[in-house]
Amino acid sequence: MALLFGIMQPNFIWKRLLSHKSVGNEFKMKKLYTYLFFVGLILWSCDSVTDLQPHQNIDEAIPVAAINAIKINYPEATKVRFSTIERNKVFQSDFDVRVERMSAVVNNVGVISEMYRQTGIVNLPDNIKAYLDANYVGANVGNVSQQVNKEGKVEGYKVILKDKDSKNITLFFDVTGTLIMNVSDNQNGGPAGMPPPKLYFIDKNELPQAITAFLVAKHDDYKCIKIGVVLDGTTKNYSVVVSQDFTTFDYLFDEKGNVLKSSSFGVNAPSGRFEDKPITINDLTTKIKSYLDKEYKGWQFERGIAFIQNGVIQIYNVLITYDKKQYSLQFDKDGNFLKREQVGAGGNDTKVEVKLIFPKDVPTTIVNYLASKHKDYKYLQTAIITDKFKKTYWITILSNNEVYDYTFDESGKFLSVKEIEMKFPDNKIYDKPLDATDIPSKVKEYLEANYKGWVFQRGVTVYAENKILGYVIAIKVANDYYYINFDANANFISARKG
Repeated sequence: MALLFGIMQPNFIWKRLLSHKSVGNEFKMKKLYTYLFFVGLILWSCDSVTDLQPHQNIDEAIPVAAINAIKINYPEATKVRFSTIERNKVFQSDFDVRVERMSAVVNNVGVISEMYRQTGIVNLPDNIKAYLDANYVGANVGNVSQQVNKEGKVEGYKVILKDKDSKNITLFFDVTGTLIMNVSDNQNGGPAGMPPPKLYFIDKNELPQAITAFLVAKHDDYKCIKIGVVLDGTTKNYSVVVSQDFTTFDYLFDEKGNVLKSSSFGVNAPSGRFEDKPITINDLTTKIKSYLDKEYKGWQFERGIAFIQNGVIQIYNVLITYDKKQYSLQFDKDGNFLKREQVGAGGNDTKVEVKLIFPKDVPTTIVNYLASKHKDYKYLQTAIITDKFKKTYWITILSNNEVYDYTFDESGKFLSVKEIEMKFPDNKIYDKPLDATDIPSKVKEYLEANYKGWVFQRGVTVYAENKILGYVIAIKVANDYYYINFDANANFISARKG
């Protein structure tokens, strides 16, 4: 009881001990320090795992090693909370240090891999603000953090926002304000408005072997820029950014190494390349909806893909259900109907159930078959079609700007394939090498302001029908490479670290 009384009233202990008349006695001072040490040890142990347990983790114990890592590295931390990023493996700790709000990512053995200091958009570098203004019109910035090292020095920035479609997007920039990685929810066209994906970073040697093999086969001698583990609900994906030959390549892989999304940026990235992104029913133009209402009364939206060239939507590809059948319809950028293909269930008039699945759930036999037919491909849709007689896998992929609609039986045996030819506009975009002496003065001013000591490496001028569309320039600062994109008037658009 006496010990418990001492723990509950530490101020009482201090007053009793410090008022002792024999304080000047060296021997008794040693006894005092020893006593205080054990009292402090008891008080420390009182702040247990259970005491720090957040409501969202009531069925999971936060490892003592993770808790102690925060205490040791931030002895002044108060209001310490923990939340789970990946169960039993990676955690986020949020806490206060004096007047600053901080957070850190720590694993189950007590290694802190990331540290952040909460700030505001007003404290972002001007080039990050310019990037947000140019690329996320109408977005709502919800959280801004400075990534810091153990000495508190700023090493980068993290910006979390919601775009105009309420999709959560997390952007990571380096200390120069150059974008490194972009992670968003709704990667596969699922419902938007859900909690943002959880994310932590890993080293190159922690990647699954299938992903490493893909990168080696595709890029051979590449530089790894950043690798993130993305946990979206029960789905685990890998966001990988690599650089090769003055170009940055962004990939999103599933756990099996399937490419879910890819893009490239830089001097040697194809200027006229088409990118694809999932869209919701709200992204369809009024003209498209009116056409569907007229021709397919009672239609049900299943999935949509927008194909984008140089930031402009060129093709809408919409998957709908109508009269117990599934159709793929194409519309141009103005919403004009282009073509239609029946997909999936073929001519079967029996009522069917279409259940979307994740690419990671596609059987290995199907994955191997597709890999044997297509060197590079991305999944547009993965689903299981069930009627009262059988179960069929319905796989739609994009390869070399062509869409292929595959069906396989329940065992993964190939049944049929239909090529859905995409009607893209004529590609009249091309590049010409840019000499250092021809860099616009406005571009030079931007580089001087944001990349001190920059050295020109290579550049191109992008033309569209013999008119300048913009500039892409590769520069080197110390040991780092950067690729910066400007419009025809030399205004900054975007930049990537390479």
